[in-house]
Formats: sequence, structure tokens, C-alpha cells
Amino acid sequence: MLNIFQAEINDSTLDDIKSAQSNRKRRRLRRAAVLAVAVIVVAALLGLFDQEQTVVKDGDSFTAEVQLPTVIRAGNEIELRIEITAAEPLPETITLELNEDYLMLFEDFSAFPEPESVASGAGGTIQFEVAPVPGSRQMVATLTGRASDQWSPSTGGVLGIEVKGNTTELEIRTWRIP
Repeated sequence: MLNIFQAEINDSTLDDIKSAQSNRKRRRLRRAAVLAVAVIVVAALLGLFDQEQTVVKDGDSFTAEVQLPTVIRAGNEIELRIEITAAEPLPETITLELNEDYLMLFEDFSAFPEPESVASGAGGTIQFEVAPVPGSRQMVATLTGRASDQWSPSTGGVLGIEVKGNTTELEIRTWRIP
């Protein structure tokens, strides 16, 4: 039996340090982990993980700005905010046209301001005629509801806006997470 006083003790403080050859795999893993974290940080700075998106498009006589969610979860609130700005006063009615696939994303759907009329258009679209305040140059319409539980990884659509016979279309897409 060994006694503590009989044990051999090396006086070097470098005994537990591994050689460069035996540590190579660990260094590569550490570099890969640091690189992965750097890629995630850069992606976040570029806005790839944003939960909302703003799409702006100029029509002939107006500018449309749409704020929409990029990522939703079933049962959560969805709001599609449509802002229309013009140099001249807006007409009595503005037509908003949304394809049915994107509209199926909503449950408990409501529109503000209340549409003057709702009609189905060609190609599976729904048309909402809304009335801005007379003489105004700006209008905000919101389409709200809860995200439906119908599963598909993403839902894309086209939002058409018609002001005084001038039409512009905006491509929109929302991803769903479980």
C-alpha cells in the first residue's frame, strides 16, 4: 500500500497540458461553433428572424405600405395593416383585393373600416370596397383575425389595391410555425 509520502509527484505545472496533435479535433469543433454563432448573429442583424415585414410599393397616383406578419402560430392574432397615401384627395371608394388562399389564413376575420361592399373576383379573389374619409390624402385599413389551424408551412398571396382606376399588386407571404 502506498503512503502519501511515498508517491512520486512531478514538479512541472505543464504535465496536464495536451499536445497540439491530440487537441486538433477540439480546436476544429470550437472554431465551427464560433462560426455558427457568428452566422446566426449576422442573420439576425440582417433581419432574417423578424416577425413582421413592411412592403412598400408606388402606384401611379398613390403609395401603398403594407405591414404583415412574416411568422405566425395557429390561434395567435394576425393583423394586415394597409396604408394608402396620395398627393391628391382619395376617391370615394378604394378597392382592396386579396386572394382566397391568403384569406383562408384568417379565422374570426374583421376589416376596418367596415367595407362598403364585398365581392368575389376572378381567379379566387375577394374584393373589399372601403371608403376613406372624404377629402383625405391618407387612409389606413386593417384586416385582423386569428391564425387558422389549417396546416401548410407558408401561405402566399397577392394584395391588389385600386385607387382611381390605378392598380398595384403586392406579393405577400406568411410562414406558420407549429
